[in-house]
Amino acid sequence: MEIARDTIITLENKDRYIVNNITYYGGVKYALAQKENTTDNVVMEEILENGELYIKKVTDSELIEILMRILEG
Repeated sequence: MEIARDTIITLENKDRYIVNNITYYGGVKYALAQKENTTDNVVMEEILENGELYIKKVTDSELIEILMRILEG
């Protein structure tokens, strides 16, 4: 499943996120997503590996800071 605006992403742990915005940075696709039924926002990265598409949360605080300026702007 590709990250797309206004879609719901369900992670392996069953947490659900609504995608609010998308950007590309350094050739990588990132999304700002809000955890369903909360106000918690996270930045997610789309990864294509061996023909499979994966989505993971970004944990690098410096990268999150940069991306948040872009995604919220």
